[in-house]
Amino acid sequence: MHKKQYSKQLEKRKRIGDQTLVIRMDIGSDFNAACFMDKEGNVLGRYPTIYNSRKGFDYFQAMVVQARRKYKLHDILIGMEPTGHYWRKIAFFAKEQGYEVRFVRTTAVKHQRELDESSSAKSDIKDAYTIGNIVREGKYIDTVIEESVFRQLRTLAHARERILRYIVGSTHGLQAVLNDYFPELRHLFWSMKARGLWTLLETYPFPEDVCHAGLDAVTALLSKGTGKKRHIQEQAAHIYQAAVESVGLKAITKADRARLTMYLEEIKRSDARRKLLEHEMKELLKQIPLAQYILSLPGTGEVGCAVFLGELGNSEYFHNPRQIIKFAGYDPKENDSGLRVGRKIISKKGRWLLRKCLFFMVLRLVHRSSFFKAYYEHKKKGCDRPLEKTEALCAVILKLIRVLFALMRDRRMFTEELPRCEKAA
Repeated sequence: MHKKQYSKQLEKRKRIGDQTLVIRMDIGSDFNAACFMDKEGNVLGRYPTIYNSRKGFDYFQAMVVQARRKYKLHDILIGMEPTGHYWRKIAFFAKEQGYEVRFVRTTAVKHQRELDESSSAKSDIKDAYTIGNIVREGKYIDTVIEESVFRQLRTLAHARERILRYIVGSTHGLQAVLNDYFPELRHLFWSMKARGLWTLLETYPFPEDVCHAGLDAVTALLSKGTGKKRHIQEQAAHIYQAAVESVGLKAITKADRARLTMYLEEIKRSDARRKLLEHEMKELLKQIPLAQYILSLPGTGEVGCAVFLGELGNSEYFHNPRQIIKFAGYDPKENDSGLRVGRKIISKKGRWLLRKCLFFMVLRLVHRSSFFKAYYEHKKKGCDRPLEKTEALCAVILKLIRVLFALMRDRRMFTEELPRCEKAA
């Protein structure tokens, strides 16, 4: 273990004193299992059924009050495994009561269970006991539960990501239909999002429809749908000729038309929902003063900034860039043994959407920012050991995180400045 990580774990362990009541909970959809423990690991009580209801929460609160009076423990620390979305109700209830809530990793619970009992057998109360031992050793996560505009942005960002998956899935389904019945269309338009393509698919989606309508009707349709007149006749002629010579399937039934219509409507409906969510995200972003400093980065849009801040949360909880790097899952994962030095890769143990957001931010920055472009080229070609493209992008992401941390900490705008390696050259 790294020296700094070990020191941090020692600080967490010292945080649990003689007056600390450690409550470990195994989260379930209908009820939770809880076990009370002191600093030394003595079990003070087991409560396997705390239902996710008002009666269950009141029962849990009464048990906590009773344990505090009986054992004279005033400091409450609750550890739990964030199972699905079921943890939110009991976690926010505990926070409202003034208790500190911390989380432990699923992998940590699994390995600790095998160390304690040399068996993979599990039950709710066993998992609660295992979580308590992990918390006592200071091996919990520093994630902070907060109810603010950042949580709203995070909720909208994940809802938008789900909508994007719907759009991608429906777009692939639409491409499959076109590949079967009109494969020539994909070479006649620059993208599946082209306005002319959608205008054509909504009226004349199959080759027989184009042939039946005629060249003049297709030309008029494209001109009206795209609002353009230049090169429309030439494009319509290519479409009509492709329809005449199409090698797509000829047997087109009502089921095929219904399938294509379903994909078109699903894409349109999902895209409208995406725009609505993005509008809400932009409105919430106005409430965060830090947004202006992040938006000063070239190529960074309001939606990307909203996703970043929603996933990151309040930047005041991070004291150095390394914490953000680990939170996003870009910290290096070592795999060394004896004389063998393994290849380092990123751990990917943080927030996946934050990791994705930073990656796409970097893709734009290396093209629009001279500062990040110079750093990327330096890592790719100018270093002692040239990096591959993906490795160089990861290096730029680490640089971006350090820059973002400095911008939020100092409350200042981004300005282009060449890296030291370029100045020296």
